[in-house]
Amino acid sequence: PFQSLLRKILKPNVNTRKLVVEEGGFLYDSDAYSDDLPYWTMDYGEKKPHLIVPYTLSENDMRFAIPNGFSHGSEFSRFLKDSLRYLVEEGKRGSPKMMSVGLHCRLVGRPGRAAGLEDFLDYAESFGDDVWICRRDEIAKHWYKHHYPEGLGGAPAVNEMSTHMKSSL
Repeated sequence: PFQSLLRKILKPNVNTRKLVVEEGGFLYDSDAYSDDLPYWTMDYGEKKPHLIVPYTLSENDMRFAIPNGFSHGSEFSRFLKDSLRYLVEEGKRGSPKMMSVGLHCRLVGRPGRAAGLEDFLDYAESFGDDVWICRRDEIAKHWYKHHYPEGLGGAPAVNEMSTHMKSSL
């Protein structure tokens, strides 16, 4: 029953992205699990790129709530550390990636689980400049500034986006 409910909750509506783009003013959306890096779509307007910052179900504390998921904070931490180490090595070989970590206060916010998150964050910080710990809106602003599609005029200024754009978290 839980997995059936989870599938219904996570199943995207075919109109969601179209409505987000048509409504306008959104910096990005995360209704995708299809890539390791943010990407642009032009599906709903030839001159209006829309940024997708993919989400993840693997590096996600929801795995505390599903069968065969994480049973304690140290499992969560170990999994995140292994993932980060692997991605940093890929980046050093010329193929950088984004590691998204899904967090929910009611799950990872429990004391034993929070200790695992704290352990992971300490580990991530030990990489120094090789790892940027940030929020999704910061990733989106970076993507607008450094990876805006060519041939569509300049990207909106980052400062303008912070006051006029809405994040879709």
